[in-house]
Amino acid sequence: MTRPPHLAPATVWGLCIPAALLLGLCYLYACTRRPHEPVQPLPFSHATHTAAGGTAMDCRACHAAAHHARGAGLPAAATCLDCHRHILADDARLLPLHAAANPDHPAHTAEPLRWVRKAPLPPYIDFHHGQHTAAGHTCAECHTDPDRQPAHTMSSCLDCHRTRAVPTNCDRCHR
Repeated sequence: MTRPPHLAPATVWGLCIPAALLLGLCYLYACTRRPHEPVQPLPFSHATHTAAGGTAMDCRACHAAAHHARGAGLPAAATCLDCHRHILADDARLLPLHAAANPDHPAHTAEPLRWVRKAPLPPYIDFHHGQHTAAGHTCAECHTDPDRQPAHTMSSCLDCHRTRAVPTNCDRCHR
């Protein structure tokens, strides 16, 4: 049995309009949503801890390995507690820090803080922070806004190397 010809356009529009709306919603979601932010053990802002927040802490106060090692490293909870034993000591947001590293605190469990790296380097990249700091580069040259900065790309690294006349052969960075 065949359908009457006058129903065919209605059927087509009845299928196309919902499909177009669905595609439009998917596009809006993909293009306007905030990038994924991993859940961290406690709230943290680089801006609060650096010159932008008025404290003028040197990055190496927390990332001690940055001046000599491959990775800058994440600070141990005890490093954070050096200051926060006295600064904002009673702030409920810092309870996980006291639980991890403050044996004098009633909530102490010695359970380590489990930070999630926001922009880890791929395993095939061989980057050395120490080489860059030894060459006189500051943290802020590459990490202009660590709280909102996307991961570095091959293009951003090559641009920097080229402007400074540093070799860009593949085996300098790729394992």
